[in-house]
Amino acid sequence: MNRVIVLYVDGYFVNQWDATCMVALEEKQVPFTTARGLLRDGGGVPVALAEKTHIARVPALQHGDLWLTESSAIVEYLEEQFPEPRLFPADPFARAKARQWMAFVRADLTALRSEVSWWRCVYPAAEPPRISRAAEREAKDLIGLVAHLIAANELAEWNISHTDLALTLLRVTQTDVELPAEVRGFLDAALARPSVRNYLDHPRPPHKPASAHDRG
Repeated sequence: MNRVIVLYVDGYFVNQWDATCMVALEEKQVPFTTARGLLRDGGGVPVALAEKTHIARVPALQHGDLWLTESSAIVEYLEEQFPEPRLFPADPFARAKARQWMAFVRADLTALRSEVSWWRCVYPAAEPPRISRAAEREAKDLIGLVAHLIAANELAEWNISHTDLALTLLRVTQTDVELPAEVRGFLDAALARPSVRNYLDHPRPPHKPASAHDRG
C-alpha cells in the first residue's frame, strides 16, 4: 500500500521553500496533500507538528512514519524515493552545480531575504521596500550569477534549481533593482512552468500575513 504524502506548509502560501517542495512533488507526479503548518494568527508551528519533526518549521514532509523538514532535504529525499522524472540533472557535474545554486540562495543573500519578504511577491505592496546597500549588492550578485549561467548555457534544461533561482529573483522584482532582459526572460519562463504557476496562483486569504511572516 502506498504511503500518503502530506506536506505541511505556511497557511498563507507565502513561503518560498514550501513552493520548492510543492513544485518538486508536482514534477514527480506523486499524489500528495497539503496541511497548514503555521497558524494564520502568527502563532507559529503547532506543538504537535514540532514534536514530530523536532525542528519546528515548515515545510515539513510526512511520508508514512518519516517526518522531514528543510526544503533541500525534502527535495533530495523525493529525488531518491521517486527517481523519475528527475528533479536534478543526470550528469554529476551539472547535478553538483544545481545543488550549489540551491545552497547559495538559502545560505547567502541574507540581507535581501530579510528585507524583501517573499509574501510581497503575491501580495504586492503599493511602494517597493527601501532596501539597504547590502541587500542591493546581493540582488545584483544574484542577477550577475543568473546572467552568467544563461551566457554559459547552463540553464538551458530545466531542473529544480531553476525554481529556487526564479523565486529568489521574484523578490528582486519587488525592489527598484532592474533585471536585464535575458534574466527577465529566464524568470518569466521559470514562472510559467505549470508546477510553479500552481503555487503562485494558489488561493490565499485576502489580506497579507501579519508581521510574524516577514522573515519568509
